[in-house]
Amino acid sequence: MDYNLKGKIAIVTGAARGIGRGIALTLSREGANVVIDDIDLDAAKLVEEAARKLGTQSIAIKADVTKPDEVRQMVKETLERFGRIDILVNNAGIWYIDGEPVGHKLFKDSAEYDWSGELGVTLYGVLNCSKAVLETMLSQKSGSIINIASDAARAPRGSRTTVYGAGKGGIISFSRNLAYELGPSGIRVNCVSPGLIKTSRGEAIESGMVNNPEILKFWQEATASVERMPLHRIGVPQDIANVVAFFASDISSYVTGQTLSVNAGLYMA
Repeated sequence: MDYNLKGKIAIVTGAARGIGRGIALTLSREGANVVIDDIDLDAAKLVEEAARKLGTQSIAIKADVTKPDEVRQMVKETLERFGRIDILVNNAGIWYIDGEPVGHKLFKDSAEYDWSGELGVTLYGVLNCSKAVLETMLSQKSGSIINIASDAARAPRGSRTTVYGAGKGGIISFSRNLAYELGPSGIRVNCVSPGLIKTSRGEAIESGMVNNPEILKFWQEATASVERMPLHRIGVPQDIANVVAFFASDISSYVTGQTLSVNAGLYMA
């Protein structure tokens, strides 16, 4: 489908891998010039190279979304290069123990510094990036902000998702309230809430490259939910990217303040 994003300028955070990479390349394929933000600049440059092969002027920038100064610098560089910002996709997240994909500590075993690390990226990163683009979008009287939440905010996904789910729940609430605030200014805010999505890390677990018993148990418990999904399959990054492209485009110009679960119908069952 042609989402008519040609010439649009988009920022996608956490875009070096997984869902973020899928979003960045999908927007590029639809004609947008994408700023590929990630703390791993080398990996982001690989996505930049792939995006340029699609005919865009996309660039990779290193910015930690938890650091307002770095976020403001990213926005400044974007404006210097492209002159405007039409789309912001707040995708950057955290989901690791010792570099592996799994929720953090049980809440009863956690401390304040555990929460600050989790919420710093999950929630405050969204606030920082949204705040940084607002002056530009307000002056344009247009813009689309798409926040990536998680169905962990709507239903428990495991015993280690308590703080993670709280942060993602905050994103859903923030999106609705910001949409209400900015609607009169022509800026739309929507939220995508992924279910279980298989990225390269999930593939690594299934291929036996990860031997941590706790991580294996977590993945097995997560993938067992496929039996309860009406569509009976685990998602892939493209499933999320397609919905983001819809929210980014003028096709959804009458849609704001919405959260769309992309989860094969899991919580409908």
